Amino acid sequence: MNKLIVTPIALSLLVFSLTGCGEGEDAVFGSGSSNEITIASFEGNSNNIARINEKYRIGEHNSEVINIVGNFNSQGINTLDKTVLVNNFEGTLENRYIEVNGLTVRRPIYLKNSNTVLDYRVTYNKVDLSGRKADSYKAGNNTNNSSGIRTALNTYSKISANNVDIAFPEGSICYIPVTTSEREFLAFNAKDETNYRTLNDWLNVAKNRFNDSRPSQTKEGFGVGISNRQTASQVKFFAINDEPEYIYSAVVYAYNNSNRIYETDYVASGTTGPNADERNGLVDCTLYNDVAADFLAKEISDSYKK
Repeated sequence: MNKLIVTPIALSLLVFSLTGCGEGEDAVFGSGSSNEITIASFEGNSNNIARINEKYRIGEHNSEVINIVGNFNSQGINTLDKTVLVNNFEGTLENRYIEVNGLTVRRPIYLKNSNTVLDYRVTYNKVDLSGRKADSYKAGNNTNNSSGIRTALNTYSKISANNVDIAFPEGSICYIPVTTSEREFLAFNAKDETNYRTLNDWLNVAKNRFNDSRPSQTKEGFGVGISNRQTASQVKFFAINDEPEYIYSAVVYAYNNSNRIYETDYVASGTTGPNADERNGLVDCTLYNDVAADFLAKEISDSYKK
């Protein structure tokens, strides 16, 4: 599933974008140095919550799962190299090519059997959370009417319910990811294989992922890859109420000479990123430095352990 703000690929590519509201949604946290960056994400529901530590350094990407509440199923964690498909282009997104410079993670995409490369990177802008409480976020009828800064104190609501005065400690930082990609692309690997027999089967289900009447747009049966030989489809659900925009994509691809349906991540071209200034509207904070992450890990443990 790709949640758009735009999701630069669910922590395996990227980073780092997870939005959501309500208890148990994904929240992502991180800290950085000059040549490595560590991101700690909290995933799961109120009964099973884990911290996933993702470390990016030059030519390397490691993942560690630490259970906080219950026993989180980590089978969905995917840090493998990715196949990348673009209009008339097939390439690879490989961990060995990772470059880290301060708060920028660069992941060049190499054309298959070639030295041709596409540029893809994520840079993090900072928002100071020191002293911020759950009431820093004012919920509206929809995202456009909401304001302030939404953090994991709102996502994991038991924390502030137990103590309305709980606040982020000094030095807490929210990172707002800004993605820069030379071209839009789809990315996936063998772990993204689905059980659908045809792309149309996948599309029919994707169109109905939400049980409401939110507006959507379908892009069906378009070509990608070398000579556009691969066929992909995509469904975009527009932002509604307090929910962000979501994009789901899938492609027919042959690993080991057998065509299968793979759900893919989607990255838009150009420079894209969510709002980072509360004067301009809602700031959705899902990425944090280690000060904020350690604080939230303790509070989640105290509030959700039975």
